[in-house]
Amino acid sequence: MGGKRYLLRQELVRIAKNKGIKAAAWLCGCSRNTVRKWLRRYQENQLDALISKSTRPHHCPHQTPTAVEAQVVRHRNRTGYGAERLKMEFNLPCGVSAIQRILKQRKLVRPKKKKHKTKRILRDIKQTWKLFGHLSADTKYLCDIPNYWGFMKHLRLPEFQYTVREVVSGATFIGYADDRSKSYAVLMAKLVSFHLARCGVTLRQVEWQTDNGPEFKDNLRDRGLPSIVRAFGSGHHYIPPKAHTWQSDVETVHSLEETEFFDREAFGSPADFWEKVSTYWLHFNLTRKNRNKGWRSPLQIIQEKDPKISPAIASWVPLDLARIHDLYVPHRPRQGGHDLPIYPFLQSLLQSLPLIYF
Repeated sequence: MGGKRYLLRQELVRIAKNKGIKAAAWLCGCSRNTVRKWLRRYQENQLDALISKSTRPHHCPHQTPTAVEAQVVRHRNRTGYGAERLKMEFNLPCGVSAIQRILKQRKLVRPKKKKHKTKRILRDIKQTWKLFGHLSADTKYLCDIPNYWGFMKHLRLPEFQYTVREVVSGATFIGYADDRSKSYAVLMAKLVSFHLARCGVTLRQVEWQTDNGPEFKDNLRDRGLPSIVRAFGSGHHYIPPKAHTWQSDVETVHSLEETEFFDREAFGSPADFWEKVSTYWLHFNLTRKNRNKGWRSPLQIIQEKDPKISPAIASWVPLDLARIHDLYVPHRPRQGGHDLPIYPFLQSLLQSLPLIYF
């Protein structure tokens, strides 16, 4: 519930900043004072402002006496009863919620479910989501991988990876660059959106999720990823501050590729790097079977859930964002770029784009 409220408040603030307080109140079904409250908090502290503050009182005049707490602990250790049964059997002079609090504070609560069981439940829930209804986007630093660092410096290979993962199938779309910037994040979002649309995905059903990194920020002067994907009809939301588990799907991919690719491969030239990294990600989307998804590859899941989507959607080849940016974005010219021919399907797509998207 807390996560949903955070997203609603985030949307409320966005509408208020773009259309005004009155329009936001009408669209969100709340009072103008409520809009002013969250807008004021957001402007004071952007990251933590939209999270509900604690309503716990500083002092509790009805705090449970120490003697009663001792009774609860003694009966619990002797019987193993839960809070409600302890209250009923021994007629303790405190409420059930107070007994639960005492048991929790004294670490007498039964252990929670094992982490692997909880993760399995979450995986089962995600499999019920709509295919291509949720994309997680993130940026990965490659300069902290020991086996890759030497090749990166010597051959001037990419230092950053831009990752977009579809949660249900696990299909992953990758781009590489030598900088962490809003320009590359926006370019990656455009190319992924056009690729999905070209293969039969309805962009209006897609919801993008990113963290609060500067490369994903949006403002009125310089449109970022949120504005771009909304222009295509898709949705977007940021994860709450410090809610790192919200990005677990894309973080899992980053862990896998380090173990299976970057920690094991050696590169003799930039061309060798691009050949090997392209082979790995084609294998990842087309043939690599995922144990957590019933030993099926992303392509198999896509074909099972929606045969109307073109199989070419899984044939995404990692992009050299620096080169594409230099070739097709006329402003902010850059020096260098990795020597990789532009892909024919991307060339036709980019040449057909209206200039407004750049």
